[in-house]
Amino acid sequence: MRNHQSRAGVFVACFLVSVGVNAYMIAPASIVPLLVDVFDVDKAGAGVAISAAVLGSVVVQIPFGFLMDRYDNRLLMTAGTAVFVPVAVAGSFATGYPLFLASRAVAGVAGGAVFVLGTNVVAQVFAGERQGVVTTVFIASAPLGFAISQFGGPLLTDAFGWQTVFVAYPLLSALGYLVFRLSRPAAIRTGDRITPREFGHALRNRAVLLVSFSGFCSYLLYIFMNSWMPTYATEQLPLSLGEAGAITALLPAVGMVARPVGGWLSDYVGYRRRLIVVCSLAFALPAFFVVSRTISVALFSAVMLGVGFSLQFGMGVYYVYTRELAADGRGGTSLAVFTSIAFSGTLVSPTLGGWLIDAFSWETTFFLYALIGIAGIGVLFLTRDSSPTPID
Repeated sequence: MRNHQSRAGVFVACFLVSVGVNAYMIAPASIVPLLVDVFDVDKAGAGVAISAAVLGSVVVQIPFGFLMDRYDNRLLMTAGTAVFVPVAVAGSFATGYPLFLASRAVAGVAGGAVFVLGTNVVAQVFAGERQGVVTTVFIASAPLGFAISQFGGPLLTDAFGWQTVFVAYPLLSALGYLVFRLSRPAAIRTGDRITPREFGHALRNRAVLLVSFSGFCSYLLYIFMNSWMPTYATEQLPLSLGEAGAITALLPAVGMVARPVGGWLSDYVGYRRRLIVVCSLAFALPAFFVVSRTISVALFSAVMLGVGFSLQFGMGVYYVYTRELAADGRGGTSLAVFTSIAFSGTLVSPTLGGWLIDAFSWETTFFLYALIGIAGIGVLFLTRDSSPTPID
C-alpha cells in the first residue's frame, strides 16, 4: 500500500511541476499585445519571449538525457526546480526586454529539464505494458498548463499586472516539488549507467531521429496555433483579447482528454504507436484551411477544439513510441533526443509564425503550416513501429 501511495504521489508531483513549467513557457502568448506595448517590440519580437524559454529547454535536453541515464533522477529534480522557480520569478521584474529574455532562457533550461525528467520518472515508476496510458496521462499536464496560461493570463494581468503571469506558474511548480519530497520515492534510474559509447549510439538511432522529426512538425503546428490564435481572433474576429484567450484555451485544454485517449487507443490496437501519430497529424490538417477563411466565432471555437484534439491525440504517444524504439538502458537519452528535436518546433514556431504573418498573410501562413504537417506524416513511413516496454 505504501508503495502504491508513493507512486501516486510521485505522479501527482511530476504532474504539478509540469503544469507550472508549461504554463510559464507559453505565458507570453495570451498577452502578446501588452508585451508589444510595454517593451516596444513588434509581433515577431514578442514571439521571441516564447522562443527564448523554449531555446533554453532545447539546449539542455541532450546533456540532461545523459544525466538521467546515469544518476538518481530525484537529485536532478531537486536541482532543476531549485533553478527554475527563483529565476522565473526574478525575471518577471526585469526592467528591459533583453534581460527579460535572458531570464526566460535560463528558466527554460531548468524548466525543460524537469519536464523531460518528469516524463522519464513516470515511465520508470509505472513501467509495463500499460505504460502508454499512464505516460500520456502525465503528458496531459502540458496542455493543462497551456490552457491555464491562455485563460488565466488576461485575468491575472487585469487584476494584478502583467508581471503576475510570470510569477504564479513557477510557484505552482514549487508546490509540485514539495509533493515530490513528501512522497519520498525510492532511487529512480533508467537502468545500468550508460557509457559514453552507448550514449553516442543512442544519439544516432535512426528510428528515434525520424520519429523526432515528425514530433518537430507536430509541435510546429501546435505551438503556432497556441501562440497566434489569440492575436488572429482579435484582428480577424470581433473578439477582445480576453475573449480570444478564453476560446484559444480550448485548444490546449482538450488535450487533457485527447492525450490519454490516444495513449489508451495505441495500447488497445496492439501498441501500434505509428498509426496513432499518423492519424493525429492527418486529422488536424483540414483545420488549417478552414480557419484561413472568414469564419464565425462559433466555427472558430469548434476549430480550436477539433485541431487541439487531433494534434494532441498523438502527442503523448510520441514519447511512448520513442522510449520503445530505444535500446535497453538508453530510454532517457532517446527521450532527450526526441524532446530536443521536437521542442525545436516550439522554439521556431512563434517567431516563424510572426514573421510569416507580417511578411505575407494569415492565409499563406496557414497553408505553409499545413505543408509542414504533411512532411511530418511522410517521415513516419520511413521507420518501423515499436513494441511495449516489458515489466522489469
